[in-house]
Amino acid sequence: MMSSDGTLHYREEDFVVDGALRDVLVFDVDTADWESALRALRRTGWQTHFAWTLAEVDPLEVVPEADEIFHRLSTDADESAALSVSVDDVTFSCYFFDADQIEFTFDPSDVTDAARFSGVEKFVRLLGDATGKQVIVTMESTDHSGLPALLSYQP
Repeated sequence: MMSSDGTLHYREEDFVVDGALRDVLVFDVDTADWESALRALRRTGWQTHFAWTLAEVDPLEVVPEADEIFHRLSTDADESAALSVSVDDVTFSCYFFDADQIEFTFDPSDVTDAARFSGVEKFVRLLGDATGKQVIVTMESTDHSGLPALLSYQP
């Protein structure tokens, strides 16, 4: 969780390998929020790979603009997109399922101790600071409404 000074704290029980991934979420966003997050990601120097499912080219190292991504996804029902971001040996993946919710997943086995937790903290803070919105980390689910937040960051 987050302390009163804004610090996110590692709790081993939140990262027990139990067969489920963890989701990093920002709710009630629009393409401007997506673009703010993607622009912030582009500036970090973190390793990123973006790929269109139907493209027959190597993954892109530069992530397209949010408007381009969601336009292409809305005009071609067979198309999908994937973005991976590596932060301090933790890999976050996004599939652009929903334009009004930023969702990345990561494997809790990547977070083996407080030192490795730094990648999660950096990523969560980046999304929150870029969008100006609360970011939560939950267990993986298709419906997050009933799940408690494992971590929460409010910029």
